[in-house]
Amino acid sequence: MLVKTDDLPHEVRYTKTDAIISAVGATLLIVSEMLGAIVAFAWAIGSMLGLGETPILIFIGVMAIPGLVLSLTLTRRILRVEHSLRDSGSF
Repeated sequence: MLVKTDDLPHEVRYTKTDAIISAVGATLLIVSEMLGAIVAFAWAIGSMLGLGETPILIFIGVMAIPGLVLSLTLTRRILRVEHSLRDSGSF
């Protein structure tokens, strides 16, 4: 079933809540993939170096700290872009 274009709203309101929801969704997707890759990388390197379980966990924690800092920076940038899109009236 196709939707007639006359039935679609011509003016879309883009609220602050929409911006926050979009930013949270994008952040969760990107950060979860990034942190998963960091943990996998640290685990693989630790295993290749023959480290025990405790040193591998410490290595994962050390590697995750820059990832968390980057994710906070990314979240701020995403919120800034979403806010500017809302204010520009493009959406």
